[in-house]
Amino acid sequence: MKRLLVPALLFSIPAAGGDVSFKNDVMPVFMQHGCNAGDCHGSSRGQDGFQLSLFGYDAEGDYYRLLEEIPGRRVNPAVPEQSLLLAKATGSVPHTGGERFTKESESYKILLGWLNAGAPRDPAETALATGIQFEKAEHKFEKPGGSLNSKVIATYSDGTERDVTRWCLFMTSNESVAKIDDDGKITAPKPGAAHVFARFDKFTVGMEITVLPEGPFAWPDPPANNYIDELVFAKLKDLRILPSELCSDEDFLRRVTIDLTGILPTPEEYDAFITSTDPDKRTRLVDDLVSRDAFGEVWAARWSEWLRIYTDTNPGSGTAMLAGWNYYQWIREQMIENTPLDQFASELLTGNGSNLSNPPSNFYTMIPQGKVDPIRLSEDTAQIFMGIRTQCAQCHNHPFDRWTIDDYYAFQSFFTGVRRKHGGEAREYYTFVDVHAEPAKHLVDGRPMPHKFLGGDNAEVENKDPRKVLAGWLTQPENVLFRENLANRIWSHFFGKGIIEPVDDVRISNPPGNAPLMAELGRRLGEEYAYDQKKLIRDICLSRTYQLSATANESNRRDDRLFSHAQLRRMRADVLFDSLMAALDYRRQFRRSSAERALVMFEGGRRDDFNSYFFTTFGQARRESVCACEDRTEATLAQALHLINGRTIDDALRRNPKLIPSLLDLYPDSPEKIVDSLFIRALSRKPTEAERKKILELIPETTNRRELQDSWNDVLWGLLNSSEFLFNH
Repeated sequence: MKRLLVPALLFSIPAAGGDVSFKNDVMPVFMQHGCNAGDCHGSSRGQDGFQLSLFGYDAEGDYYRLLEEIPGRRVNPAVPEQSLLLAKATGSVPHTGGERFTKESESYKILLGWLNAGAPRDPAETALATGIQFEKAEHKFEKPGGSLNSKVIATYSDGTERDVTRWCLFMTSNESVAKIDDDGKITAPKPGAAHVFARFDKFTVGMEITVLPEGPFAWPDPPANNYIDELVFAKLKDLRILPSELCSDEDFLRRVTIDLTGILPTPEEYDAFITSTDPDKRTRLVDDLVSRDAFGEVWAARWSEWLRIYTDTNPGSGTAMLAGWNYYQWIREQMIENTPLDQFASELLTGNGSNLSNPPSNFYTMIPQGKVDPIRLSEDTAQIFMGIRTQCAQCHNHPFDRWTIDDYYAFQSFFTGVRRKHGGEAREYYTFVDVHAEPAKHLVDGRPMPHKFLGGDNAEVENKDPRKVLAGWLTQPENVLFRENLANRIWSHFFGKGIIEPVDDVRISNPPGNAPLMAELGRRLGEEYAYDQKKLIRDICLSRTYQLSATANESNRRDDRLFSHAQLRRMRADVLFDSLMAALDYRRQFRRSSAERALVMFEGGRRDDFNSYFFTTFGQARRESVCACEDRTEATLAQALHLINGRTIDDALRRNPKLIPSLLDLYPDSPEKIVDSLFIRALSRKPTEAERKKILELIPETTNRRELQDSWNDVLWGLLNSSEFLFNH
């Protein structure tokens, strides 16, 4: 998503009674002109000997540095207009940042008014902002070219409201659809959907913008298989975007088999499905695929990446392989048995005891050996289970989300009591909790921070394991953060991107592309399905939305967020490798692993396994962090060159002389059937007449079996190097 940051804070006169408030009026001046930004005085080292808190998270500290750190240096109480604060900002004296405003500006008048009043601290009873909102939560432009003057209202702790539009920092998610200037004026250049955002104080709020295309529009009223289609189609209809047609049986078979089992359908599965006349055969196929162990292994692989299973042969520098292997096997078992995801998460968060005999406790050992780090644990927990990246709030309030530095350390308190000790052997560690441990201390003033749920209330943890209290809150059916994060991760697996994307970067300034859909998927998963992921996955796979063709039409060609057509998705590295071996009818033996598939080769997360050239080139997650971004599926030149010139396909063709000879024996007088067989094996479809004819022209008319075998190997090699093979569609 592209974002445009517009310096936009223009100030009106102070609010009540003409009094200038340091927090409500002066601090916004610094924000407006970038004084407390990261590249100016808000940097960790300040600028030219003067430091402000980044984005103004520490008003008391800023007041101290302005007036008390070097008395009389930056503020001249005798002659306020000669204060260095004003002289620097207006360019009257040399200033690295140059002129920030003029003496005629409102910013200057606000600062001078505050200085003339004696630069007072705010009284304790000063009303502070408690939130902001756009006057309109959404707006629809009937055609491109329109404009709207937006308004942002702030509410204060005394119940009053104030128009702070001219004080806000504005940005947009898509400037080609919705631009917003420094006065909050929105213009709509092109059709589409976007969000504009306003930032004031520590609050960020968004407004949804829809720009309709010009011209006639007729909705085709496609049939909806379930609630997913109803919500997706409602959004598309509102934006005048037509969904693509339903995909073919061949496309559906290939797509859903790869997504649910991580490998291509076999020729036998192809024949059975394509020849079936059962009108419910797609439903029966989905039910069959989700019942297989391979389904559980697909999700075990995803969770192993998100949970960062990563081991080393040297227990002193990483978790022992035996512990990692046990951890993976436990995760695999949970996925195959379809353990409810709330129970799965709770067991991970509350894991105690030996990492060898109680695998969930490895949630607290997948870090370099040494002291357990509550900072890393709190950040990873928020990102894995709620999709929230709290890292920004460690040193300052999040600039474009609701999380504050207080929230950060209050959440960290849940993990300050986690301890770890050596077991009976070098590979073993015991995890336990000190229920009397001190909570985390605030970065700014060192005060202890009471345990507090993210976006929730303080937690009662006295004489309790705080992790159990956290797990109880997190896994409630009504916990929107938890249930929508899981639903979004599941959705992303089947569509190549989440309704919120990235899936682990949930924030106000990164809203869902379809908020009603996101909410309903989360509600179904948490409340109606009791966190049974198979039920939600079944809904997704049987929806018409999932079964739409990848062929776009004129109205949805540019859509990449609203699921109006299937997106081409390059297969994950492990899935691609397994699919190559399946198409070649070759069983690859892995070093130090009895696994028959790459999908489960990384079960123990061995460090050396991630150094394979194939898996590195095709973006296998290295599990160095919990970020979903580690799994890379973009296509690159290096990947194409490896498939063309590398050893992966070539070795399999040379070491497996059975496939082509068996087809030559089976169809000695029917090369057309060999073409069909290779297409079905590699692409899960039969060739067109034109494709069949072109390929047959490449096969020599000879009785030399070696020459024939080489020619057919070339055909198979070509199919495996095609974009159609590499991508799930």
